[in-house]
Amino acid sequence: MEDKLYIADMKDGMAVDTVLVVLEKELLDFKSKPGRYLQVKFKDKTGEMWGKCWDGAEDASERFNIGDVVRLRANVTSYNGHVQVLFTPTGIQREEVYDISYFIDSAPIDTAKVFAKMQSIVGAFSNTHLRMLLAKFFEDQGFVERFLLAPCAKSHHHNYLGGLIEHTYGVMTVCNAIARSHVELDRELLLAGAILHDVGKIRTYDVGVVIDLTPEGGLFDHIVIGFEMVRDRIRTCRGFPEDLERRLLHMILSHHGKKEWGSPTEPMILEACALYHADLCDSQTAEFLKVREELDVARSTVWSGYSRKLNKYLYLGEHHEL
Repeated sequence: MEDKLYIADMKDGMAVDTVLVVLEKELLDFKSKPGRYLQVKFKDKTGEMWGKCWDGAEDASERFNIGDVVRLRANVTSYNGHVQVLFTPTGIQREEVYDISYFIDSAPIDTAKVFAKMQSIVGAFSNTHLRMLLAKFFEDQGFVERFLLAPCAKSHHHNYLGGLIEHTYGVMTVCNAIARSHVELDRELLLAGAILHDVGKIRTYDVGVVIDLTPEGGLFDHIVIGFEMVRDRIRTCRGFPEDLERRLLHMILSHHGKKEWGSPTEPMILEACALYHADLCDSQTAEFLKVREELDVARSTVWSGYSRKLNKYLYLGEHHEL
């Protein structure tokens, strides 16, 4: 579909013809009369929106399922300050051909060039064991393809195609800065930890028209998956020092910093401490920017609404522009 209209651009009174993905649908009883109406939650990459079909709800519901991409012809109205769409059974149909970019964004970087930079940095390592281990990952074409495509999250920071490598390189950049200020750090171990800390995410998320958890990702989490991936590769590296293995694996397990934040253990070596703060810096800065962009700043105020993701209000400034 040419010139797709996105949810973020819909205004009260518009007649729309667009494609959306169905996140939820439910047939509900009318409160004041017999019969049922259909309530549907739609999504594209710019946001989510509710839709309702008042007449012929059962017929409309049979035309699509949750997870389907649909073509929607509807009218936009406003309800409690939010736009929603009203449609009829003939105004919605399953769409078989669509552009995934309508539903999931891509990283604003050239992922291949970023990966080449990472390879160059690792190629200059003096620690042959770490260089060998990272080569086991970088020379695996299947791993590289997934690493360059994977998102970093389902709904938080870097939740788009290529988000994982963008975040990984961001953490590496922060780690490099920390290592320049604190020469006591083992810079190469720190950078290896930065590269590998989130590798489990290539098996944590399933990417289609939405980002969802894989069974493995939901049951085990990316930290455990990444720990196993790195440990298994180390086993194929002849002569890999036991203490180096312990330190690197500890960095992966502790990179969320606190047990209540999902880390099985907390940082107990200098490099693990630095990695935790670098990861937190890049992820929270990205999350802050993401939330700021999502806020409705049209109101004449210097403060945002309350952000549940960051648990705070954001100061936007008197002449704030996104």
